Amino acid sequence: MKRDRLIILLVLAIVIISSTAGFARVNQRVLQRGMRGNDVRELQESLVMLGEKIIIDGIFGEATEEAVINFQGKSDLPSDGVVGSQTWTRLEQALSFDEHTVRRGDNLSRLADTYGVSLDVIKKANDLSSDILQVGQELIIPKSGLGGVSTTEFYEFIDYQVRSGDTLERLAREYNTTVRRIREENDLRTDRIIPGQRIKIPKLMINLPETSENVKSVERDFIWPVRGRITSGFAWRAHPVSNERQFHSGIDIAVPEGTPVEASRAGEVLSSGWIRGYGKTVTIDHGNGVVTLYAHNSQLSVRSGQQVSQGEVIAKAGSTGQSTGPHVHFEIRIDGEPVDPKSYLE
Repeated sequence: MKRDRLIILLVLAIVIISSTAGFARVNQRVLQRGMRGNDVRELQESLVMLGEKIIIDGIFGEATEEAVINFQGKSDLPSDGVVGSQTWTRLEQALSFDEHTVRRGDNLSRLADTYGVSLDVIKKANDLSSDILQVGQELIIPKSGLGGVSTTEFYEFIDYQVRSGDTLERLAREYNTTVRRIREENDLRTDRIIPGQRIKIPKLMINLPETSENVKSVERDFIWPVRGRITSGFAWRAHPVSNERQFHSGIDIAVPEGTPVEASRAGEVLSSGWIRGYGKTVTIDHGNGVVTLYAHNSQLSVRSGQQVSQGEVIAKAGSTGQSTGPHVHFEIRIDGEPVDPKSYLE
């Protein structure tokens, strides 16, 4: 029985790992501080998916080294900050499956909700013929693929005490957010804040510090990143996963898994990596304060800093992150504020 479970686990791991864009390659080089490259980006993406808040830039700096040391410490590995074969293997395992010992009160439905995978997947991984669990029983919980345990948020909420001279506009610039977002988060009816007041600031987690500024009107010359049926527009809605009422800051375009996603306009790639909820995401700066965002992809084809032309393939569509099916979530932001993409698309 145990041998069968290990075989099932191995097959699942192979399937999951094969979808991670070459994460656990044979002869993966040893990485350490000061190195650069795509494999460093893969390392950083893996660490982000495991909860580390670092920038995915392909540069093995101090923050990446600290994240590696933190992961090694949790994994009972020598905490030297050097990513050798043992660390690569543990990262692969951490992204592929969890092990769970059944406790009193556990049931398959609760475990499925807790770990974010389907009940059927848990049953198949453990060769269960019924839904009955025994206290102390050891289960394998396959993760849903790349990013299955990401804790990186689109916004990080900062607890902040207002100081003399602070304004919402200044705080929005400092924390790479918008006045509107700060007002919404704190239910502020005006822009007035006073020293000593405590507020929450939603800090944008994708790295957009070097974006351009809007200085002139934006032309309606964007192309559709994919062609498909719009399943959700730029409007308030009940979130399809959480069922919470929230504003949908883009449009969702339903397309088959693997559909090429094209840059809506020429520009420079700001970020290409994982954002919780949004899954595998690309952001592009088009100048004049305009940024586009392409989310829920199955595969990313560009890197941060890369120049792309209009219509160039930047990703392949998928259903990563909080998604109920393959589609592209597409946003246009002007000076950080989302606008209705249909107003700018040709």
